[in-house]
Amino acid sequence: MTLQNPKKEHSYESVLGDLKYVDRSLAVACTRGREAVVSRFRDMLRREGLSEQQWRVLRILFDEHSKGFGSMMTSVDISAKSCIHKVSISRIIRSLEERRLVCRRASAEDGRANYIQLTDEGHERLIPLVEEATGIHNQIARDFGFEDYERLLFLLRKLAAI
Repeated sequence: MTLQNPKKEHSYESVLGDLKYVDRSLAVACTRGREAVVSRFRDMLRREGLSEQQWRVLRILFDEHSKGFGSMMTSVDISAKSCIHKVSISRIIRSLEERRLVCRRASAEDGRANYIQLTDEGHERLIPLVEEATGIHNQIARDFGFEDYERLLFLLRKLAAI
């Protein structure tokens, strides 16, 4: 009987080497997981005429608006929090502004910066959607398992930090 060294160093190849690329690719696995989550929101977003990126921006602004004080965000901050490229953020903000869901104000300190916030109309429209989305998230957590759901969020945050 041979004893394995408990401190054996693992590598990507030694741990996952026998699997095909699509079964060992972290990028593919994350994309599949993202699709499994986003697909649950498609009916709601389609019904509301929103893209998934528009929804992310609105949801971030909703959280900020709900805090009350300091509810404005720069497009740079929105881009960072939503993981959407700043060029796309400009287009999304323009579209949401045309729909009167958000408003934009130029910074007095920096002529290049804009502050974005939900309009009152946008906030009121989002209240039932946020409730619906919360129900969808809760169902995902139930289907996946609450402990696995929390653990996955923890691990993805940890991965994003490296």
